[in-house]
Amino acid sequence: MEPLLGNDQLRSRLSRAAADRRLHHCFVFEGPEGVGKFSYAMRFAMEINCLAAHDRPCGVCEQCRWILAGTHPDVIVVTPDAERATPIISAAQAREIVNALYLQRHSARYRVVILSPADALGEEAANILLKTLEEPPIGTQFILVTARPASLLQTVRSRSQRVRFGPLSSVEMSAWLAKKGLDSGLIVAAGGSPGRAIALAEGEAAVRAEVLDALCRAIGQPLHALFSFSEATSKKLEGGSERGDLVLQMLEELLADAVAVASGRAPVHVDRLPMLGRWSSVLWPSGIGRLQVEIGLARERLRLNVAPRIVIEALLAHVNLELQHA
Repeated sequence: MEPLLGNDQLRSRLSRAAADRRLHHCFVFEGPEGVGKFSYAMRFAMEINCLAAHDRPCGVCEQCRWILAGTHPDVIVVTPDAERATPIISAAQAREIVNALYLQRHSARYRVVILSPADALGEEAANILLKTLEEPPIGTQFILVTARPASLLQTVRSRSQRVRFGPLSSVEMSAWLAKKGLDSGLIVAAGGSPGRAIALAEGEAAVRAEVLDALCRAIGQPLHALFSFSEATSKKLEGGSERGDLVLQMLEELLADAVAVASGRAPVHVDRLPMLGRWSSVLWPSGIGRLQVEIGLARERLRLNVAPRIVIEALLAHVNLELQHA
């Protein structure tokens, strides 16, 4: 089995809880994209069902092999409904989960239901699952995987135990990049995320750099410049909400850099230091908070299939208003 990366103490705590049979019935595995939350959810399903006496998961027993192959009938992985134009976990899928949980388990000690990403859970689907999340059948373990826990309904969060995954350390990232034969220069840009490092190495870096440059040029300009940026960007980032979200990611990185500058730390995008210095003086702290809320709302609109151009224009108009408050 491929060794897991990072978050060793967190995984050790969960292993001890599993060994002592002290598991909460519904975990939310939250944290940055690409740090291994889903991989660990699958590994945890193996661990709590492994037949070995010690050193679970063994990776070779019948239960482990089925889960590794993705064919275990008691491990249910739910992703957004492929038949829906909007990437959501639908009400129909929620009903299927509820119905499946009241059938007899095939062979596992625990039936494991993994929702990934859990923030794709639509409101109707979430309401269908609420009672089951609160009082699941005996031997049922829910794991909700998300990089955006604030997007989960409060009623879902209140029935769950949050498990916070962090980014990998620079030492861990350096060792992993060397093992994979990837450029060590990706350590800073990847922000402790192996998944992001792979995406950057596969060519996303050039797209990100282009979007970031255009975004920095557009912010602070008159409305017609914002409209031109959103129109051009929407055409380049064809592919729906997943690609449109790249602009939001870039803006989040710039805001995080502004916080770093305000706190006396070095920003990731050090080449934008003059602009970030102005942002930190104008936006820190309350303006940063308001814009983070707006980014969350924009991401939700993209998820609901609102046109990326409209979402981006509205968001950047908010940014300009905040910058004008100085």
